[in-house]
Amino acid sequence: MITIAIADDHKLMSEGVASILQSDPSLTVTKICTNGKELIDFLETHTVDVVLIDLNMPILNGPDTIRALKRNQTPSKIVVLSMYADEHVYATCRELDINGYLRKDSNAQHLIDTIKAIHNGENRYDYDRADKSNSIVANALFEDKFLNKFKLSKRELEIIKLVSNGHTNQEIADILFLSIHTVMTHRKNILHKLDVRNTAEMLTLING
Repeated sequence: MITIAIADDHKLMSEGVASILQSDPSLTVTKICTNGKELIDFLETHTVDVVLIDLNMPILNGPDTIRALKRNQTPSKIVVLSMYADEHVYATCRELDINGYLRKDSNAQHLIDTIKAIHNGENRYDYDRADKSNSIVANALFEDKFLNKFKLSKRELEIIKLVSNGHTNQEIADILFLSIHTVMTHRKNILHKLDVRNTAEMLTLING
């Protein structure tokens, strides 16, 4: 029997994932937590084979939770479960050196098969779903000439790319682990540096 703990502040999501996993007789969900601290506290006195962790949670977010589990040398396999298919999220996951990454829109069988494979020693990452369509931003934006001309910071470049890929302020905040206020401040500064009035003009300049 493969034992699993889930940490996700969206109760309907975590209960739905638990229901899917437990439809397979070899899988059982022993704990559902709503934040990272609750998961860490649980794992101090309990052991599970696999933990599924959302990146964006209150009290203690996913990345900080994972770092704490690694410091504690938690033996569980660590899998991130996220709604975002973005290279910034993937970069964070790679830095955390986790055992797997799953999209929340994965179908039931893919979810079950991935958990089993990870338990058996494989690493599985759904990184191939990243949106690579914005080739102009991905290439021209990072040229030294462009950076020097507008004196953009690395964070501002990240936000421009996310805006170009159609993400909302809330999504950008979630992906980069920032507050919405911070994202809005960055966007205001970007418009000022590029000397444009709005997002439409910014995108025209970037893609021009």
